[in-house]
Amino acid sequence: MPRKISLFIALGVGLLIPQGASAANITLCGASPGGLWSLIGAGVDAAVRELDPSSTVTYQTSSGGFANIAQLKAGSCDIGIVHAGEALIAKKGDAPFDAPVEGIEALALVYDKAPMHFLVTKAFADEYKLSSIGDLAKGDIPLNLVSNRRGILPAILLEKSLNQVDVEYDNIEVDGGSIQYEGSSGAAEIMQNGRADMWVNATFIGTSAVKTIADSRDVTLLSVPDDVVQYMIDNYGSQAVTVPAGGYPWVEEDVKTFGARAALVVSADADPEMVTLVATAINKHADKVAEVHKAMSSFTPEFAASLDVLPYNPVAAKIYGISAE
Repeated sequence: MPRKISLFIALGVGLLIPQGASAANITLCGASPGGLWSLIGAGVDAAVRELDPSSTVTYQTSSGGFANIAQLKAGSCDIGIVHAGEALIAKKGDAPFDAPVEGIEALALVYDKAPMHFLVTKAFADEYKLSSIGDLAKGDIPLNLVSNRRGILPAILLEKSLNQVDVEYDNIEVDGGSIQYEGSSGAAEIMQNGRADMWVNATFIGTSAVKTIADSRDVTLLSVPDDVVQYMIDNYGSQAVTVPAGGYPWVEEDVKTFGARAALVVSADADPEMVTLVATAINKHADKVAEVHKAMSSFTPEFAASLDVLPYNPVAAKIYGISAE
């Protein structure tokens, strides 16, 4: 069950800041520059500066959550941003990891409900009578599919969810289709140019990539069966998410899918003073993080403390007034 913050946490929280502690220069590993994760880094920096003007959080670019886990364990960064699914994959030792990775702890949940968009052209969906990803299992469907970059979480979630409805990439190719791997901008261009029938990514409702594709082609969203959603929850820390009717002008009915969520994480041996500083800054100045992007508007201390698939760092848990487990 999601953890709840105790009502008394705001009282005396300033006492948790180490008295006389030296200024901190904290390194936060994120992803590419200019994206949402870099804005989150800026928000955490603003919260920390509000609490302690002599301390800073420096955003370090990275290839993403899997790399951030490795860098945390190597001591190359103090805090990492990861998707919950990436942390669970690391814990299991699944690819790209060679062995289970232990000792990754939550510092704060930063966002959730970034739904997987199974975006297909309306003409293709009508021709093959598709309304759910389960309909792809009928076979003899020459689907040209564009995925996010190979090896990153959205690409993994796409393939695993299709596997759950008995759709294998090899079979798509046997049926005359194709699998292409592209970043968000490249994938949108492929869809616009008619070189793909379906684009899949975990992204917020209203994102520009979806709007760009929809401006060029008539599209619709495929739903995800309930049992597949549950599988993704159980194995990858996903959430059940519904894209509501009207979420896009062309979505006429609610569409069930699953969504990604992301968290700040630290190594189990992280400096307690650093964790105290950042967790207290989040607890007292969450608004600095919430204001960086509309996708972050629900960020509060209670939200930060609500991740339920990773143990919290004990120091952070004490500040939030929750159980670490």
